[in-house]
Amino acid sequence: MNISERRKSPRVNVDFVTVEVYMEHLPSTTELAEICTVINLSINGMRFKSDRKFLPEQLLRLTFVLPESMIIIRSNANIVHCSEDERRKYAYGVQFIGIGKMEQKLINHFIQKTVVGEDYR
Repeated sequence: MNISERRKSPRVNVDFVTVEVYMEHLPSTTELAEICTVINLSINGMRFKSDRKFLPEQLLRLTFVLPESMIIIRSNANIVHCSEDERRKYAYGVQFIGIGKMEQKLINHFIQKTVVGEDYR
């Protein structure tokens, strides 16, 4: 498990999770920007890899499904930080905005299950 001192909740590394990233252009239109690979996840946000450069603090709409779940989680998110590697690939840390309580419970359940699984490895 990867936990930073500044974080209020644990963030776990994930495998095989993708997120659809949408950009809002006008008040009523959104565009699918990219399907990205999630690096880690918490109840408050996530980190994902992207080939696309987004603007700092840009508002995104995210859609993803947790492993072993059939429930689609949707949330707005604000870009908190970005890093770029030598191949011009980006990693974004985003904070969820207005995510529902039920979605937070689902993410928390997934995180707790993952943490317990790591303890037994």
